[in-house]
Amino acid sequence: MSIGIPLRLMSEGDEFEEKRYDLTVIGGGLSGVCAAISAARHGLKVSLVNDRPVLGGNSSSEIRVSVGGADHDFRWARESGIVEELRIEDRYRNHESASNAKINSRWDMVLWEYVKREDGIDLYLNTTAREAVAKDGRIESVLAYQLGNERAYRIASDLYIDASGDGQVAFSAGAEYRMGRESRDEFGESLAPERSDKKTMGSSLMFRAVDTGRPVRFERPDWAREYRTDQDLPFRSHRRLDAGHWWIELGGTSDVIHDNEEIRDELLACLFGVWDHVKNKGDHGAERLALDWIGSVPGKRESRRFMGDHILTQDDIELRRGFPDVVAYGGWPIDLHPPDGIGGKQIPADIHAIPGIYQIPFRCLFSRNVENLMMAGRNISVTHVALGSTRLIATGAVEGQAVGAAAYLCRKYGKTPKEVCQDHIEELQQLILRDDCYLPNTRNRDPGDLARQAKVTSSSDMVLEETTPDSYVALDSELGLNFPVSTGYLESIDLHLRCSSPSGVEASLTLGTANNWDDKEPTEELLTSRAFVPRGDSWVTFDTDARFETDYCSIRLDPGPDIEWAMSARNLIGVQRTGPGDFKKLRGTYLFKTVPESRPYGGENVINGVARPEGWPNIWISDPRQQFPQSLQLSFQEDRRIRQIRLTFDTDIDRLVDIGPVPQCVRTYSLSYRTGGEWLDLLRVDENHHRLVVHDLDPVSADSVRVNVLETWGSPRASIYEVRIY
Repeated sequence: MSIGIPLRLMSEGDEFEEKRYDLTVIGGGLSGVCAAISAARHGLKVSLVNDRPVLGGNSSSEIRVSVGGADHDFRWARESGIVEELRIEDRYRNHESASNAKINSRWDMVLWEYVKREDGIDLYLNTTAREAVAKDGRIESVLAYQLGNERAYRIASDLYIDASGDGQVAFSAGAEYRMGRESRDEFGESLAPERSDKKTMGSSLMFRAVDTGRPVRFERPDWAREYRTDQDLPFRSHRRLDAGHWWIELGGTSDVIHDNEEIRDELLACLFGVWDHVKNKGDHGAERLALDWIGSVPGKRESRRFMGDHILTQDDIELRRGFPDVVAYGGWPIDLHPPDGIGGKQIPADIHAIPGIYQIPFRCLFSRNVENLMMAGRNISVTHVALGSTRLIATGAVEGQAVGAAAYLCRKYGKTPKEVCQDHIEELQQLILRDDCYLPNTRNRDPGDLARQAKVTSSSDMVLEETTPDSYVALDSELGLNFPVSTGYLESIDLHLRCSSPSGVEASLTLGTANNWDDKEPTEELLTSRAFVPRGDSWVTFDTDARFETDYCSIRLDPGPDIEWAMSARNLIGVQRTGPGDFKKLRGTYLFKTVPESRPYGGENVINGVARPEGWPNIWISDPRQQFPQSLQLSFQEDRRIRQIRLTFDTDIDRLVDIGPVPQCVRTYSLSYRTGGEWLDLLRVDENHHRLVVHDLDPVSADSVRVNVLETWGSPRASIYEVRIY
């Protein structure tokens, strides 16, 4: 364990401009951006200090790392809240794919605009927060220097969030931290080295190449490394020649902070050596490619980790431990890079799958010994092994939103983050949920949400079935579907099969898993059913006659020669197909129908407290066979005074749209209310493309509210996850 030592990095004679805020956020990556926006939206006066000219950190156009997170392995797990708002806005505006090294300055400008539009945020770009002035375990101010205008600032705040990655402010304030790898025995982590050391994961430089349409020569500079054969770059794929190579990585055996400039220079030598290898050392399909952009700012994976009241470990992630103070979640695999980086001969990333999304407690997000300091991003309180998962950009973003909301409660009650954790954690969790972040196994229990007491009716709802084939999957191995059942009873299941010669096939009905992110496949068998499959395409009925108390069941087909199961490319929310391959990632839906019909997409889902598939689809979807408008009505037993309506639409948290608006998202809608038996219009929105929309109203008295969906961006169905009324 180490403790930062306050340094006098600025001249005692400097003239400081005195600034005062409720909260100062250090670091303008997605963690810091989401923290600042979250706090400002809750009414705090915030300073956001970033040492670069653009926002976004590793995701910015300077470094160009894609915003990864829990949806890497798990369906419907993409981080929502402010980070979803930003990503959807970028996809709506941007002409480029969101893949690595194609990130452009359009993304930078989305972040800048969203920060600048918040009246409560003062943004300091090109500003280095060099030193914290701390006393008695509390930061009193931060000394900062702005490069372009040569101005020095003394920024005083009640609270500080260090989301800078390296954590210079936290370090200089004396916050306890770790750097390097823990021993295997310290936390019982099987993925940790036998002995502790100071080694870390390294930094990378990205590049971008373009196809010029003609042969382009490249001559290796004399200062560049040389990689003569593929054996000089073992286990390192050259497939993504247009989008850079994350494995051009160094620095894990050096001091990744203090040796940053030397690491950068050596990374450039490696990068040009790799490009020489691709162009001139064998056939890599790069004849017409030319370097279009070369990174000059290393993207760091690891440096200091500041200690909180809990240190997240490998077991916390792999056992998916529940925490009473959960405020964020992760889902990326434990992805550990060897310290040697490109200089080593081992695989460049040791990736260990995890069983499902896991919880991150608030105790990992505030310092254990600096009472007014919180953290977000890769510098939170975790072990080196756990950092292999938590270091992802989108994970840091939801941590940032959480600590931004926590800062509001600190000011509201005049308490430290630790005291908020002890005394107001449920209120913090409800704030986070209200702002459209997801917390595993945590429901909306907001006492102010009037919608929770409403009766919901819908104009229509979708039947759970898929009947339109796009392709066929051979029954060479066991195939199955895990799906929700609203009736508690199944008389039969019809499957659309194709067979080249008449054959019999056996199906097993089992209790399904209601957790879409659980790697435990269904095992409790209810029954088996055998059916005859005629030649050609046909609907085949499997008699089931099963009653069960669970909300999910699964049907499995045994392998059968010359049999194929028809599949649609469409994804049904909450329905998971299995095999062949990793069932957590498989998209598309095998064709099926049930008797009686299952209707898991009813309007009552919008007030059940969960705004994504967790144990149930938790979404209203209208009948696609009926035309727009489609509507939801929330009715109360008596008039209620209404001042705000919050709507959570469907922006496909299963898969980020590449370019343009999300087809499933509601584009045009109106709100109306009933008072004294008369329906009156509230408002109409014509060009929505976001998931969470908040409407502040001049207060009205109403016994009913209606959401009228007039148009989507292409889907024939209206879909809404949640309606809240205040």
